[in-house]
Amino acid sequence: MKGLGTLAALGLVGILVLVGIDLASTPTPAKGQCVLSRRVLLPDICVNSCAQAFDCTKSTRPYGLFFTQAASCDDAVICQ
Repeated sequence: MKGLGTLAALGLVGILVLVGIDLASTPTPAKGQCVLSRRVLLPDICVNSCAQAFDCTKSTRPYGLFFTQAASCDDAVICQ
C-alpha cells in the first residue's frame, strides 16, 4: 500500500513537470506572426505577438474525447 502511494505521488509530480515544460516552452512570435505551439500534455495553441491577444486559429482537431486543439494558424495577423 505504501508503494502504491509513492507511485501515485511520483506520477503526479511527473504530470506537473510536463505541464511546466509545456508552459515554459511556448514560443514568442515576431511582430505580425501567429505560430502554432505544439505541446506535450496540454492542447496545442496558436500564439500571436499582439499586445491585445486574440485567437488566430485557422482550423482545429480533436483533443481527448470532448475538446479541440489548434491544428493550423493564420499566416499573418494585423495587430490593432
